[in-house]
Amino acid sequence: MSTDDQPRASTPPMTPHGATRRRLTKAGLGAASVLWTLDSRAQMSPMKCMSPSAGVSGSLSSNYNQNLSCSGGKSPGYWKNHDGWPCPRDTRFDSVFNSRGRYQLTYGTKTLLEILQGADFDRQNNSVGKHLVATYLNVLSGQITFLSVNTLVDMWRQLESQGYYKPSATVFWTPEQTKNYLEGTYHSPDKDK
Repeated sequence: MSTDDQPRASTPPMTPHGATRRRLTKAGLGAASVLWTLDSRAQMSPMKCMSPSAGVSGSLSSNYNQNLSCSGGKSPGYWKNHDGWPCPRDTRFDSVFNSRGRYQLTYGTKTLLEILQGADFDRQNNSVGKHLVATYLNVLSGQITFLSVNTLVDMWRQLESQGYYKPSATVFWTPEQTKNYLEGTYHSPDKDK
């Protein structure tokens, strides 16, 4: 007798308690996967030379390499102390990143150089503005090719409006995690943070 001809066992209908337990189990597994991705240092280090969305779409822990570094991105300290910028040093942060939300009166009033020189409001946000500016200059100068200005502007837009950046549908980065990612794109650590 083939399996198509065999009588099927009837399954009793799921009780309301069983259905609730099943939904909680599914939600718990989903939350666990999101929490797993938020382990920023271990999971973000392998992403140093790739876009955020490319990094979170693969299995990051299997590629972990603490010694991986990119070859060219300059730190905020470098850009603050050196000439040869790919744009004017007095370019306003607002003209690049379009501050229209809660930071319009802080970030929106400063130049890129002023952000790199440090501001209390940026330090309170894990210096994410300083690292966005340095990465922006790295992209413009061609030292980083795996990110775009549009990606950086989107990072800022989401951080400013929502308080987090979403590199993928189920991953949320705090300002500190976003800063850690951007820091990982530099050729060498920033001696002058």
